[in-house]
Amino acid sequence: MALTILGVVVASLVVVTEQVGVKRRQLEQNLVASRLVKEATDQIALGKDQVALSRQGVRAQATRQGARAFVGNKTLVEIKGE
Repeated sequence: MALTILGVVVASLVVVTEQVGVKRRQLEQNLVASRLVKEATDQIALGKDQVALSRQGVRAQATRQGARAFVGNKTLVEIKGE
């Protein structure tokens, strides 16, 4: 009985640990995306017409009309401009 309970606890711990790791990677990716959008919009504010940045697999593009950060076809952060 005790071994069964211990087995369930260990299995649950493994699953929860994996879920925490996935969530952490998502949050880190969103943080990179937000920072890239901020950096790109700062450059637009300084007078550039168009900015493209990339870091850790996240790409960001910005113009005066807005900015977005994405991975592949998935948009992570998007803001509208003028």
